[in-house]
Formats: sequence, structure tokens, C-alpha cells
Amino acid sequence: MGLATAVSTVALLLFLAMIAEDAEMLIYSKDSLYNRILVYEEGFVRTLRLGAGPGARKQSSIDVKDLTRHLLEYTQLTFAGLLLNKNPRKVLIIGLGGGVIPREMHRYFPEVEIDVAEIDSEVVEVAKRFFFFRPDERLRVYVSDGRVFVRRQATRKPAPAYDMVMLDAFNNEYIPFHMATREFLQEVTAILHPKGVVVANVFRKNQIFNAQLQTFLAVYGRCYVFFGSDVMNVIVVSPGPDVSDLEPDAALECANLLQRRHEFSFGLNTVAGQFKPRFRPELSAKVLTDEHTPVLC
Repeated sequence: MGLATAVSTVALLLFLAMIAEDAEMLIYSKDSLYNRILVYEEGFVRTLRLGAGPGARKQSSIDVKDLTRHLLEYTQLTFAGLLLNKNPRKVLIIGLGGGVIPREMHRYFPEVEIDVAEIDSEVVEVAKRFFFFRPDERLRVYVSDGRVFVRRQATRKPAPAYDMVMLDAFNNEYIPFHMATREFLQEVTAILHPKGVVVANVFRKNQIFNAQLQTFLAVYGRCYVFFGSDVMNVIVVSPGPDVSDLEPDAALECANLLQRRHEFSFGLNTVAGQFKPRFRPELSAKVLTDEHTPVLC
């Protein structure tokens, strides 16, 4: 073997070693009652997926060296609810994933009471073990189906009045259908403060996207959308009856105020700029009901 060939071989081996070092590696896998739970790591980035293999959708991603970074755009967009209720005192989050959204909400609003409903106890343990999720007396996790939790909360005397209800429950396919229907959203209204907001993470490249927006409009009368810039996620925000209408200028003004007050690690004013005030669902879109189960894609 000539010197040049040997040098080239060594360089190739070093290059392959660098690739292997940086490639996404599976560090945890477990089949729970509800999901195949996969945790991958690439450098300092740790990712939770639900499903089979690397092709499964990302549920959460964190930088283990800087937990303040929002690596997935949709976690920033969920803060759009603050543009309609900037001083929440009680928040419900349905769906935990890696716990990024409740953890960050807790960090920026330490006095807020946050309840999280997550159906899969194994997901809760993974969030604690791998994603630095730390429940405490103001950040409580309940292992429960989200709709069942909402119903139980509604029967309490008095029923809680949440200032913000965030819908972020996903399985390896999409949102569980029983938490996308008119009947479910009507149940949510029983625990929503009149000045509260419902915030939902949905996908625009989905057969029922327009139907989901139509369903929010049917229940709440208003439906504001914030489109991701480079992802399929859309954040839907529907306010309670005592919330003023949201206009683009007011959204930006509120975002700038909150940005100065809380010093978010992302730009809430950028989120406000992703508001699409004139977007409406297709007129032919049907309201989703418990009796109608569509084929999702």
C-alpha cells in the first residue's frame, strides 16, 4: 500500500468515525401499553419518538447542555396562547411527551399551577429520566387519558377554571380522535375560565385539518391560527367568551411586552408574526363528532 493510499484510508476512517460519533443513536427503547417509546441521541441533542424506528415523528427534542433552547418550532408556537391571556394562573396540558412545554411554562411562570394529563406512565418516566422533567407542588402530573381527566375535573365542586388548556396529545399516528371532536371541546369548556384560551397543536398536512378548524369554530366561535415557518405544525388558539378579538397589531404589542417581561429564549414577537388572521377552513369542511371516525394520514 502506497503512502498516499494509506493516508487516504486513515482519513476515510477518521471521517467515518466522526459520522458515527455524531449520528443519531438509539439509547432507550421500550414497548408500553400504548406506545413504542424510543429515545435517540445525537451529540448533545436528545429526541423522543413514539413509533417504529427513526422514521417515527419527533415528539420532543432537547439540548442537554442548554435546556432553554427550543429545538422544535411548535413548542415556541404553543406560547401563542399568552397573546390572548398574558397572565395565566392555572394551566392544563394534555399530553406530556418529553415535558418541554410544561417545563418551560413552569420556568417562565413559576407561580402558575400546572396540571399535566398523560395516559402513558412509561412516557412520564422517560420524561423524568432522559428529558429533565421535574414535577413539583406547582407542576403536577396525572396518569390519565386526557378526556377522562377533563370529565373528572368538571365533576369537582367547584370545578377548576383553567386560564389555558393546551392540547398536545399525540400517539404514533396523530391526535387520538376522541380528543379532536366537538363533544370533547364542549367538555373542555366546562373547565375553561371565561377569559381563558384553548391552545391546540395540529398538523396542516392532514386530511382532517380543515375539519379540526371547523370544529373549533363550531364550539368556540373563534379560531386563530399560527403557522409554523418550516414545519407542518399549526397552533390553533380559541378564546373563551370574555376574551377580546385578536388583531395582528395587538398581538405584536402584547408579544413585545411579554418578551421584555419574561425574556423568553425564543422570540415571542416572531410567534406573533406567524399569526394568520384571515385564514379560514374550507367551507366544505365538516365538524368532527364522536360518531364520525375518519381515516387519518
